[in-house]
Amino acid sequence: MKTQIIQLEPHDDQLSIRDKMNWSKTPRILLVLPRRRKFKLDTLDLKLLQRHAINLGAELGLVTKSSKIIRAATELNIPFFESNLMAQREAWIPQKRTRYKKPNVQINLREARKELHSPEAKWKSHLATQLVFFSLATLALLSLAFAFIPRAEIKLEPEKRTQSLTIPVRANINIDEVFLSGSIPAHQLHANLTHQRSLTATGQVAIPVQIARGSVIFRNLTDSPTKIPAGTIIRNIEDDEIRFETLDDAEIEAGVDAEVEIRVKSLVFGERGNLDPNLLQAIEGELSLWLAATNPEPTSGGSDDFVSAPTDRDRNDLRDLMMAYFNKEAEEEIKKELAEGDLIFPDSFSEIEILEETYDPPEGETGNRLTLTMSVAYEILFAKNEDLTELAHSALTASAPSGFDPVPNSLEITPASEFESNLLGITAWQMHVEQELLPNISAAQVAALTQGRNPEIAIDNLHKSYALASEPGITISPTWWKWLPLAPFRIDVVVK
Repeated sequence: MKTQIIQLEPHDDQLSIRDKMNWSKTPRILLVLPRRRKFKLDTLDLKLLQRHAINLGAELGLVTKSSKIIRAATELNIPFFESNLMAQREAWIPQKRTRYKKPNVQINLREARKELHSPEAKWKSHLATQLVFFSLATLALLSLAFAFIPRAEIKLEPEKRTQSLTIPVRANINIDEVFLSGSIPAHQLHANLTHQRSLTATGQVAIPVQIARGSVIFRNLTDSPTKIPAGTIIRNIEDDEIRFETLDDAEIEAGVDAEVEIRVKSLVFGERGNLDPNLLQAIEGELSLWLAATNPEPTSGGSDDFVSAPTDRDRNDLRDLMMAYFNKEAEEEIKKELAEGDLIFPDSFSEIEILEETYDPPEGETGNRLTLTMSVAYEILFAKNEDLTELAHSALTASAPSGFDPVPNSLEITPASEFESNLLGITAWQMHVEQELLPNISAAQVAALTQGRNPEIAIDNLHKSYALASEPGITISPTWWKWLPLAPFRIDVVVK
């Protein structure tokens, strides 16, 4: 019989298969399912495909090796084959529709009910039996209420114990971990600070404002006349820096001891040019070979003004103020960089370098105020709080008494000696550590001592088992309940 073979793909579903079946015009449709991949086709899908084939007037067959699909095809009476060749050679089992047949057996419902319900035993309906069971149920409910309804809170304040030790500590810059022997890392911190400060200048400096003037008598030492040009220089014989120059051209007559008087002015400003008589005698140049000179009268007219100017003492005082500021401010700035509890070694705080030191005005200049700008670099050594805490906890834990736990946040660390540093970068000192301890109180143990008891007995048991600083507080709810709960999980324990 002519058969339409449809090769299915792994992605085909019931709808796409029906679309492919619509093109079939043969009395048989054979669906070939993929062999190497799982194919999703359940019993409902096969049933719908079978009905669609019947509507098309064709028989439906399958080629598959899937045991799941074979079981579904068997239930629906759909023929299945292992290959296309076997489907064409073997006969197809005719597909039949099964119809529901109504059973002819008539059932007597009254008799069936009697068979299902056997008669109840007489003792079960007896009044005494019912009272016993009711009493047991009531007792069970009361027991549950006694165990689970009440709740209690027990507040305990055990006696605290103080644990203290003195530990030798050595902070070393060459290690990076904490040792139980007392060695911890030492850390370095650098700080660069810049500050400016000024003060009023206390000194005064003379400023030349007027030049001195006078006259010089030149005397001929030869028999020849000699010309003296304007600008001839005559120096002070006591101070070579004080020089005068002639203001006019002149000529001295021939003959020894011939004289001529010429006006002169000072080449330096101020009172330095006011000279006593006979101090201008040194002639510069060749004229000194033929002439002699002197000032018979003092020179005058030179004057100075006095203005404020910083002195060396001003500079020293200002520098001392700056260093005092740095010594205080540097420590404050460095502390800002440290964590709470970090320990600075006092003898490690020192000035290590002056980066800038600028005075305004510079030395030798005038001014009403002196300003100093200075930058300084500092370095310190310190121990971190976390390292000190780790060392303290390790030492205290090693010597802690059994049955006690430390109180959180009760650890105190204080230096107990002077700090001593050496050239190897090691700082040693004694450290005093102390913490508070509480007895290790178990909530389960407290519940075992108190559950099901009245408050007086419970408090007595707690006093016998623990050293308490105050009377235990027991609160029961509801308030009219006189006993602590039987269930341990209904008892809350609060340790102060």
